[in-house]
Amino acid sequence: MENIGVTVKVSNSIKFELEKQEDGRLVCSVSTKSHLLGKKAVFFIKKKVSVKDKRPVHDDKTLFEKSFILKGVQKIVIPATVLSKASPSFPYSGSKISVLFEAEIEIRTLLFFKHKSHVSLSNFVASDLPKRARVKNNASELMEPKDTFKFFKNLLSLSKQSQANSLTLLLFGGASAMFNLYVGYHDQMVPEAMTWFYSHYDSDRDSSSPLFKAIGVSTLIGFLAWLGVKKEFQKYMSFHFKKKLTKINRSSTIKVCELISGRSRVDLFDATLRIVACNLEKGECLRGYGSNQRTVQFSHPNRAVLLYSKKVPVINKGEGLGSLFMDEVSFKPMFDCLYPRQMISDTHGLDLAWEVQLLVDDFVDQELLGDPNAFVQKEFYTA
Repeated sequence: MENIGVTVKVSNSIKFELEKQEDGRLVCSVSTKSHLLGKKAVFFIKKKVSVKDKRPVHDDKTLFEKSFILKGVQKIVIPATVLSKASPSFPYSGSKISVLFEAEIEIRTLLFFKHKSHVSLSNFVASDLPKRARVKNNASELMEPKDTFKFFKNLLSLSKQSQANSLTLLLFGGASAMFNLYVGYHDQMVPEAMTWFYSHYDSDRDSSSPLFKAIGVSTLIGFLAWLGVKKEFQKYMSFHFKKKLTKINRSSTIKVCELISGRSRVDLFDATLRIVACNLEKGECLRGYGSNQRTVQFSHPNRAVLLYSKKVPVINKGEGLGSLFMDEVSFKPMFDCLYPRQMISDTHGLDLAWEVQLLVDDFVDQELLGDPNAFVQKEFYTA
């Protein structure tokens, strides 16, 4: 195997020369201008997730690190084991994130100032990922279908206990939100010394509206209460996985009736059962300012595929779902259309998700989240 080399000028002061050896090692020669000689430097190999947002929170994972003093041309040898940690790897650029594999050099030029330069290493890591099959631009529609239901019809289909829980959540959540707004209004109208809860200032002692703070908190209270109500509303039927899937590959098939089970307390008309899968772009960004600044996590569906869909005219009260869905589902389209996982942390990277959905008119939809670890990753790299 011949050596692979490339020379990259990453700034006016720094130049990288990269060469991959026959034994799998990567040799990086770093040359700098004379004014940087004698400076402390650190060389990194990193896998990065760059978030595409006005106020992004990026993340990276360090695979290799070496500190040294700049002395003309420096040769740094990266062991083959480091590159194998990044493999399989592939460059990815989506609507919300990019996944990168880079070499980075950090030079301390002043006491509190660091100069950073980096270069892509994607060409030096084996990927062998076949071109992905085309998919429709409907990931959000597949993974997050609009849920329309009739409130009182859904409420009356529940047990007495679930009805009581739902109404309690609504009343308690609504009352709490209204009382919180009253507190915010009171604190807005009185001097700082007479406020009950919300200050006229944030943590930086800048002016801040108590009423606006209260509106935000009340909105959160209302949202959480509504989530609780919808959770109770799903109890018009039982719906759960019957079998846990492990080691799913391209040839894996399973009958839907062997995958899920459930029974309804009422007759359900024109119900659709779907099995869908997607890539999730995960990252974080900042929202709010001052004392209200917070880090927000996101999981954005980007590519999605419909694995199975069947509509039945009626699911009778007490009837088992298994008798209605005897078809087989294949997971092969997932391996053809979606990308394998590239998560560098719990919050950043490219993930996989799949779920079983039961979409029902007049009632809150049901969903079961599958385990993304069940898929054999190497199967994505075969045609």
